[in-house]
Amino acid sequence: MRFKLIFSLVFFTASKIVFAQADFSGSVNLEGYFSSEDDLPFWFYSNQRGRVSEDTNIDGWINGRLKYSLSDNSNLEIGGGIFYQDAFSDEVFLDELYANFQYKWLQVIAGRKHEPELYNGLSATNENILWSLNSRPLFGLQIQTNEPVYFSTNKKIGLVFAWEDYYQNDHEFSNRFTHHKKLQLILNFSESFTLQGGIQHFAQWGGTSERFGDQPESIKDYLRIVGGRAGGETAVQGDQENALGNHLGSWELYLTKRLKQSDIKFIYNSIFEDGSGSRLANFPDGRYGLFWRSYEEKKLVNSLIYEYYNTRDQSKDVNAWGADNYFNSGFYTRGWAFNGKVFGSPLFTYDPETSKVINNKFNAHHIGIGGQFSNHSQNFPYKLLLTYRHNEGTFRELLNPEGLDEDVFNFYSKWRVLNLPVQADLSFGFDLNSMEKPVFGAGISLSRQF
Repeated sequence: MRFKLIFSLVFFTASKIVFAQADFSGSVNLEGYFSSEDDLPFWFYSNQRGRVSEDTNIDGWINGRLKYSLSDNSNLEIGGGIFYQDAFSDEVFLDELYANFQYKWLQVIAGRKHEPELYNGLSATNENILWSLNSRPLFGLQIQTNEPVYFSTNKKIGLVFAWEDYYQNDHEFSNRFTHHKKLQLILNFSESFTLQGGIQHFAQWGGTSERFGDQPESIKDYLRIVGGRAGGETAVQGDQENALGNHLGSWELYLTKRLKQSDIKFIYNSIFEDGSGSRLANFPDGRYGLFWRSYEEKKLVNSLIYEYYNTRDQSKDVNAWGADNYFNSGFYTRGWAFNGKVFGSPLFTYDPETSKVINNKFNAHHIGIGGQFSNHSQNFPYKLLLTYRHNEGTFRELLNPEGLDEDVFNFYSKWRVLNLPVQADLSFGFDLNSMEKPVFGAGISLSRQF
């Protein structure tokens, strides 16, 4: 482990010298945690990009980026990073390794790269109820817009899209793939009012199963995945009768109202895993939210979010086979997860021992508050997360043997206490549970930007 860390430091230093004509940036980060129980409070390890586990005591990572300006309209960024945490085996893991090419509105990313943090880090998921910052990123190829593409000079109607394919190598399955595409239409009714809506589609496919053997991975099978079509003769019987692979999707709607010094956005994400859900037969399941953001960052409160999550319908009265059982799959037995963490909102409870989502029937209220304390020369940001959940397990299995529901309140706060030359943040949080004793936690984060 020590050799790998030294090698990485030498690599980034040498890169800075050799590529002096390029813009170089990076950071070194170290974090330590304390908990009153065996596990940390919920928001200490959730939506942490897969870097923190429930029983982490120490973690750290280093990353670097070289950005080349190729022309007035294009640039290339090459980045990488490694991380370590003591809850894993004593080794260093690859955090990122990617090449990011941008030409005007088009962006192509190859490799493993973290998704950008949205909503000032205040959301209980991030971009979508299905796609959060909870797990480590996958290796893949992403082709997407980095800004809206408009059909006319008045910029009234435009679109954003993404087409992505990833390689997912997880324990029971090898050579497993994940396909993702997104298409959203943008309508600018005026300078102050925008409607944006569309669909996101995900599918897990291919790989080798211990139970079913090798799965179809031809070009024809890929086209079936893209179109959500039934499998061919080489697919298992269930995929021949329904759709090849494990499919998930979400209808999205965003309404943005721009004010003089701020804007406010309404957020809606549905969730579906089959045809009935895509027709909204599972309504009102999904994510609903309001996000307010001030254009002036140096304010005591510069952003607020409220989100409501509901997953208690699951088309239970529509499907002949019962409820949808979100994020679980009878065939891809580890479900919508990677390395023991769900891809979607961490409010879905994943059990690494059984490789199942054991809680996907719940409703939740989430509030995030962000701002800055400022003096004449420096700014000290903070954020607060408050989440209440009423968990009911799944339709097939209650959350606990007694059949009791569980009410949970999660609190998390992070405060900048030092800015230069090293940034230092203190974290405090706790979990209150209707069935177990409270969990209290604290942490310290040290980082150096270069």
